[in-house]
Amino acid sequence: MKKSMITIEILVSMLILFLVIVTSTTSIKFFQTVNKQKSNYEDKYIAVLSLKDKLSSTICISKFQDEGLWNAFQYRATCEKMQELKSFDKSFGSYKTSGNTGNYLMHLYKVRLSIQNKHYSYYVTQGEKLF
Repeated sequence: MKKSMITIEILVSMLILFLVIVTSTTSIKFFQTVNKQKSNYEDKYIAVLSLKDKLSSTICISKFQDEGLWNAFQYRATCEKMQELKSFDKSFGSYKTSGNTGNYLMHLYKVRLSIQNKHYSYYVTQGEKLF
């Protein structure tokens, strides 16, 4: 009877040890996967922000379409003019009218950016002196 109890105790303790090992292994694999995904998202985030900075200064002035490879990510960007207004002047006297009669022409553009089948859009404003 004693030998059978010791055998059952050993089996139960081995089962518990096996469950601890399986749980630990699964947890480690899960955390490694999460860490890898986090690194991937950080790379995409940095690529999108740096590409946005690059495109914001050039795409809506010289060319309205751009595509290529940026930080190992394939991208495509288009720029579309949304609105164009003169800058706002506020009159401080009765001789001048207030409104959009300023010396600058302001352009509002919408930039659509596609990076690896993910689509983003943002707005860019640019001004141009009239006189």
